[in-house]
Amino acid sequence: MPRKASGDHYFWDAAKERKFLLQLDEYMQCSGGKNPPKAILELWAVQFNAEFGGVPVYGMTLYQKKERMKKIYNGWKALQTQTGLGYDSTTDRVVCSDEAWHNFIAVHKECNHLRYKGLRNKELYFNVFDKNHAAGTSGYGSVTMPANSTPYGDYSPMMDEYGTQPGLEDDVTPTTGA
Repeated sequence: MPRKASGDHYFWDAAKERKFLLQLDEYMQCSGGKNPPKAILELWAVQFNAEFGGVPVYGMTLYQKKERMKKIYNGWKALQTQTGLGYDSTTDRVVCSDEAWHNFIAVHKECNHLRYKGLRNKELYFNVFDKNHAAGTSGYGSVTMPANSTPYGDYSPMMDEYGTQPGLEDDVTPTTGA
């Protein structure tokens, strides 16, 4: 039987969290970045009931989890720009003095676990909670990027007035026939 804390907090392991983030990401991609309404959250809650071993999950439970995840993501973003704190991307951990960490945690209590565990599923968190990216059918992150594209899109340099692409080694300027 899964562990359940007091109140409305459920034990969310990495797989459940990823599944929920994927559902949020898919919904937001299809809806142009809009949050799922209560009716959709209630449908997802029915699906999640089996995940929690029969412990009843409600739409409000998922809404509250989404809001907590959003706070964690916003704290993680603040952590990336915080002076006095470093980030080791190879271990996915924060590097700082205890004093600097306690000062950060005083403001962002929900981020205490980030010092030792890092943020799982960063790409999905970015897709779901960051407002500075494209959403909808044309928006995608590196997790959902089409296989035949590059991170820079289908870039094709403009032709100059001679019909050549500037910057290529074998540019040949066309000659005019006399």
